[in-house]
Amino acid sequence: MLTVMLVDDEINVIEGLKVSIDWEKHGFGIICTAANGEDGYYMAMEHKPDLIITDITMPRMDGFGMAEKIREKLPESNIIFLTCHEDFNFARKAVNLSADEYLIKDTMTREEIYSALAKIKTGIEERKLKKKKANELSVELNRNRCQLSEILINELLKKGKIDTNSFERRLSIYNYNLSKQKYIPALLTLDRYIGLINGDLFNNDTELIRFAVLNIVEEILKKYDIGEVFPSGENEYIIIFNYTPNLKISIDEKITAVSKEIQSCISEVIKATCTIYMGIQVGSMQEIKRAYEEMLILKNYRFYMQDGLILYNSKREFNFSNIDFNYMNDLIKEFDHYLGDLNIELLAHLEYVFFEKVKRENVFAADVKIVIERLVNSLGKSVEKSGFMYRQVIQDSWVKQLFNIDNVNELNEAFHRHLSATVDVLKKNASYTCTPEMRKILKYISEHLQEDISLETIAAHVNMNSSYFSRYFKSKTGGNFIDFLTGVRIQKAKELLLETELTIEEIAMKVGHVNKAYFTKVFKKVTGFNPGEFRKKRCS
Repeated sequence: MLTVMLVDDEINVIEGLKVSIDWEKHGFGIICTAANGEDGYYMAMEHKPDLIITDITMPRMDGFGMAEKIREKLPESNIIFLTCHEDFNFARKAVNLSADEYLIKDTMTREEIYSALAKIKTGIEERKLKKKKANELSVELNRNRCQLSEILINELLKKGKIDTNSFERRLSIYNYNLSKQKYIPALLTLDRYIGLINGDLFNNDTELIRFAVLNIVEEILKKYDIGEVFPSGENEYIIIFNYTPNLKISIDEKITAVSKEIQSCISEVIKATCTIYMGIQVGSMQEIKRAYEEMLILKNYRFYMQDGLILYNSKREFNFSNIDFNYMNDLIKEFDHYLGDLNIELLAHLEYVFFEKVKRENVFAADVKIVIERLVNSLGKSVEKSGFMYRQVIQDSWVKQLFNIDNVNELNEAFHRHLSATVDVLKKNASYTCTPEMRKILKYISEHLQEDISLETIAAHVNMNSSYFSRYFKSKTGGNFIDFLTGVRIQKAKELLLETELTIEEIAMKVGHVNKAYFTKVFKKVTGFNPGEFRKKRCS
């Protein structure tokens, strides 16, 4: 409903307008009133009404003076002027103030007022629609620019040679400017990225995080006219500092100050720290690729350092080592043995010994991640073998996100959480299949998932009456059968959404939902997303 403020020094006019007009029927509601222009101005600043109906001649501040002040602060507010004077000068001034209507108090009718309200309501709706379309267009343009600029920067950093003229022409098309003499490439990554995307602030919306980071960095770089920022993969932002040398200014100090301001703004807005890797100065675009590749060595240093640093490509020595192949194979064999026994204490000890060795020997980050990926695969295979209920222990893209972790302690914490969660699931699966009846129940669900399975059907299958079956099932699983079945169906649907090209309707049928609309409703209730959104977010 649109809001209205009435302003008039005659109380009977305000009361008459209140009771004689069916405001609600026409989509309006009176939010406040005032007896003079000065009070009207302050009330408008507080309530921000969609429509102001005001007298012109009033004490302390007339209607024109009030409207002029309100227009400065609330340019989209609609105004109807009321007056007892059918005077051309009044009308002309009302037009100059962009009044929506000008009505004569003595002669106006309800029909005139309703006609004015309809006109104003249509205008407001049209403006809102235009604004919505403009916002949607802006978002789409930003998304396209983001995707195209990512292709562009990756071409610069990964191709052997580029056509500089063509590259600069495309930069200008996307409104980038790298025309100055010197370049320093830098890489920005958000720290604790997995925790950030799974937190309450962003709730898995990686696109929102990307837009936020790009907007912050771009605004600061433009403020100091010192370069451009480009997205490059998930949680990677390439900054090209671009400048003309000036003997009066230390460029290193300036870039450090700009980088610290970027870190500060990201911390304030996104509630996360970030690490910035700084490359060396080069004199041409062709050299940026080499400087960037040398800078990536800093990622190995970062792996063993704290969050929120600016790392420079200095000459300091830091000896890294590769993981021993035989040690890795022995570790995985021992890990699989303890996993078979579901011995979380020994598994955790093995994990502790591995990470202590890694830190002591400064093992290359890539080698550490290879070992962790092998261990995660072992955990996944164990879950697959143990039962069909819990294929995905934590978020589906965990292994993919593994490579966005750039700190050994964060990797250790993330893996430990995954290990603990997996062992809990394995124990739960083991408890589910501990009796012949439960094994028979789970086998039936697995083989008949796309059918209409009822509590009565499954109870009869294991020779129990429905009441006893319900109590028995709860004693073994801790929950009721219908919730369990819903969970299994949704889990299977998630797997099919991620691993197949089946339509949502086909997937609904495969997990026992004939009605696509009902399946979508249940899926959203359990996961927080409808099936299409889930597939898009997890596959992006």
